[in-house]
Amino acid sequence: MVVRVGAAAAWVAAAIFLAAGALTGDDGLILEALGPILAATLMTTQIIVGYEDGGLALFGSGMIVAIWASAFGDEGTIVPAAVALVLISSLAMLFVERHRMVVAATLAGAMFAIPHLWDMPVEESVVLGSITSISFVMTYLILGSIQTSLLSMKARYQMLFEESPAALVEEDWSAALAYVRSEYSGKPNRIRQFLLAYPTVVRRAVGKAKILRANDAALDLLEVSDPTRFFGYRNPEVVTDETMDSFVSRLVSLYEGNRSWEREVAFRNRSGDRRWLLYKSVDTSAGVPGSSLVVGLADITHMKDRNEAMAEVVRAKDEFIASVSHELRTPLTAVIGITSEIAQSSEMSEEERSELLHLVAGQAAEMANLVEDLLVAARADVGTVPVESQRVDLMAELRATLEGLGMTVGMPSRPPPEVIADPRRVRQILRNLLTNASRYGGPNRRVTAGSLRDSVWLEMRDDGEGIPDEEAPRIFEPYVTSGGGGGVGLGLSVARQLAELMGGSLEYERSAGESVFRLQLPLADAREPALASHSDAV
Repeated sequence: MVVRVGAAAAWVAAAIFLAAGALTGDDGLILEALGPILAATLMTTQIIVGYEDGGLALFGSGMIVAIWASAFGDEGTIVPAAVALVLISSLAMLFVERHRMVVAATLAGAMFAIPHLWDMPVEESVVLGSITSISFVMTYLILGSIQTSLLSMKARYQMLFEESPAALVEEDWSAALAYVRSEYSGKPNRIRQFLLAYPTVVRRAVGKAKILRANDAALDLLEVSDPTRFFGYRNPEVVTDETMDSFVSRLVSLYEGNRSWEREVAFRNRSGDRRWLLYKSVDTSAGVPGSSLVVGLADITHMKDRNEAMAEVVRAKDEFIASVSHELRTPLTAVIGITSEIAQSSEMSEEERSELLHLVAGQAAEMANLVEDLLVAARADVGTVPVESQRVDLMAELRATLEGLGMTVGMPSRPPPEVIADPRRVRQILRNLLTNASRYGGPNRRVTAGSLRDSVWLEMRDDGEGIPDEEAPRIFEPYVTSGGGGGVGLGLSVARQLAELMGGSLEYERSAGESVFRLQLPLADAREPALASHSDAV
């Protein structure tokens, strides 16, 4: 870069001298163009042969200035030549990497000696040589100090970039920006619509962007196995329907001249899993816009998952409230309607009144059961569900529950042994299993029972279509319903929670064309007194 800039400057200076000489007819100005022409020729030759060495170019230019001043200089050009010699030599010292003090001392001596070669009195040569030598030393020290500070800052930046625990990538989007500008000449505020309408332009632009470097944290985050293939021009195929909007957003930000850009971007890792990254880039370009974008990356997949989970919770809450409202409103409407009918009818017989009151009691019991399930679900989260342990006759509790629901099912041929449980909670489990079979099961429902070494099992079976395979793993989760059959979705969840609180279990399987819910509770010790019966039903 130094050689190219120097060559361009030298050719411009030569052109100015030649033009001024041609316009004024001053041969001296044309002669003064010889120095810049020789320096420009030297640096241009370096560029052509592919060997651009800034130090060599500057030292060569300095020698040309010294020789030219000695051969063609006069009183008007001596001082400018000395100043040029000091500046060129000081800049050349910045490219010296070894024995810098020796080289600097040698050049300082040369600065003192060169004026003695010029056509001027000895006293003036000594003064000019001393000034030139001292100016060179001072300029070199100042430029060297600036260079040391810049190199130190660059080294610190490099260390921070490479060793940072944050994922960092440096990219060059200058060619991509230039391509977009060459393709679009419309109103600036319509650039986004243009890019979205022409995805081919976006892909070609992205293909002109380059990844310059990345630290280890970024390579690990992006799961880059071969860094050599990762660096260089981007693959236009990364622009998909899923990523199109993010690339358009980046190009628009560059087009508008924004120094920073932030975006949440989705991508697929090597396993094919969808991940989310937060991209935040800052344009650190010193010259061409977009030539040095430092991009910070952060994996925000867990935040996205949490937000989606929260959204699902909110959705489930809304559905739950709607379901509870519906489930309570139906029996409550019946209660209000029946009681109003009883209150307003003066000619109703006792038999009719008794029948209607029986219906009111049934609807009220249904509401009470739902409230009880809600209480269990709420208390289970904080571990405050009260459970008593006593001997329980499962068949007695089953008959009492069936009577309360007005249902009939096939009963076991032999009653199972008694269990240790809470009779009220057992009835709650049985009620939920029976209600579930009535709501979702087939017309043929039966109960089987038996015992193992230390437990008793009871199975609720029906010949319905069963639970779809994809829904089966979630049927015991709160607020999950199956098949669109209505309900709040708490029954099975509460039933399992209560079974586990009493030391048992509740499982589901599909067996021989039947849906089977298997309740298992601890076998009672025969030495304990009978403490419970179905007469305790509430």
